[in-house]
Amino acid sequence: MEVLLKEPSEHSHVPDPDRLHLIRLKNEIKSRGASSDEGASTILFDVLRTIPLTITTDLPTNDALLQTIRCERPAMQLDHNGRLPLILRQTDRGESFILYEDDSMVIFTCDKDLSVFKQLNLLK
Repeated sequence: MEVLLKEPSEHSHVPDPDRLHLIRLKNEIKSRGASSDEGASTILFDVLRTIPLTITTDLPTNDALLQTIRCERPAMQLDHNGRLPLILRQTDRGESFILYEDDSMVIFTCDKDLSVFKQLNLLK
């Protein structure tokens, strides 16, 4: 049996164990971004709490990590009539958020905003 030994090249270096933490961090934020409804910042800061402090200098910026999470999110699809989905048509309190909608234009506002505008004489 022949054994082939190769001498290390100038480019050879020891593996960096901190790199493994970076890869795990990116994989975790991508998988949670694609599968959960949590906010992007919630996901990011939950994952950042689990990494060792020694790799913080190698991390991308928070904005870059947040963008990674947002890119993994599935795009909102229009309903069968070509209209916005219900989640975009209502506020968090369940109020209607669309004042007017047709094929070429959507006007977003809720009744509370309209009443404030009327009190301030911004609407006639």
